[in-house]
Amino acid sequence: MRNQPARPRRPSDPEVPPEESPPSDDIDPDAFDLWLRGCLRAAFDRVASEPVPEDLLRMIEEDRAERERLRRKRLGQPE
Repeated sequence: MRNQPARPRRPSDPEVPPEESPPSDDIDPDAFDLWLRGCLRAAFDRVASEPVPEDLLRMIEEDRAERERLRRKRLGQPE
């Protein structure tokens, strides 16, 4: 991840709750979210686009079948 300049903080007034403080004109409230989303995509898009390993898919299917079997048993339905 690249070093990014720190986001300036809004001055806080102890008398005014944060949700009632006026928004700062120089800070886009979504700027941090956009920066974070970009950094996460840069770090993880390559990994997220890789295919899911067959062993993991098999374990998920086995777990799903076992949960369904237990649910049917709990409800008194035949397996």
